[in-house]
Amino acid sequence: MSEPSLEVFHQNTWQNRCFTWFAATRPAFFSASVLAVIAALTLAWHEAGALKSDLAVLTLLAIMCFHASANVLNDYYDVYNDNANQNRIYPFSGGSRFMQNQVLSRAETFRLGVALLGIGIILGIWMIGLSSIELLWFGLAGALLAVFYSAPPCLACRGLGDVTIAVTFGVLPVAGTLWLQIGAIPSAAWWLGAIVGIFTAAILWINSIPDIEADRRAGKRTLPVRLGAKNAPYGLAVLFIAGFGLLAVAPLPAGMRWGLLAVAPAFLAVQNALQGRLLPAIPQVLLTHAAVCVLLSVGALLSH
Repeated sequence: MSEPSLEVFHQNTWQNRCFTWFAATRPAFFSASVLAVIAALTLAWHEAGALKSDLAVLTLLAIMCFHASANVLNDYYDVYNDNANQNRIYPFSGGSRFMQNQVLSRAETFRLGVALLGIGIILGIWMIGLSSIELLWFGLAGALLAVFYSAPPCLACRGLGDVTIAVTFGVLPVAGTLWLQIGAIPSAAWWLGAIVGIFTAAILWINSIPDIEADRRAGKRTLPVRLGAKNAPYGLAVLFIAGFGLLAVAPLPAGMRWGLLAVAPAFLAVQNALQGRLLPAIPQVLLTHAAVCVLLSVGALLSH
């Protein structure tokens, strides 16, 4: 896939401008958040036997807006680091390249990120009006973590990025979705959130490996940077072992054990990562996350 260019994203029409803004959010990665919510919705359906469809749709729209905002603001705050990243594997690492290729200015990128955050907040307020004020704490925590993942004090720069991502795109959306749907958070929701969060963190982990040298020069002390390019792939194996281990023992509906079948792409991803073949390893990690979430969801539906 080629990097964005002015020939494609010329912005001479409103249609192309909207297309540019959408592409700058890195929508290919939305599955990391959307599938977490879908898995939570199927667990809620298993628990209650029905779903509040209006809240389900709003939850999906809100998580996409917050995810898109986090992606764009990450580009904004990482711009100088991404400028110097010569080892990137586009589109998986090194940012969206919309600023580097002069498609969007840094100011335009910031405005886009803030606008998306604002839309997410409006959707969150709408959901609070349809449910209860307690939802505010889930949304506030998620929004703050998503922003400060990259913005100063930059949690990712301090080696907390993986935990932040696991909470922001795993624990919080799953727990919040269950609260919205059934007015309670069963213990299974925390287990499901942790499992999904670990596999989401694996996406960040593998995408960070090509960026190790650029991150090190920029003073961004991610865990892969601390481990080094040689040892970082072992961290991916640890995350997968933890994720599948939790799934094996978690008190979830029996059918959700189907998620263990995703061990096949996970094994291939780790094997390729350990052998330095990141180009196939990165999409295999994305496939593992998607397979886990889809199999969890199907398993929950069939367990009812």
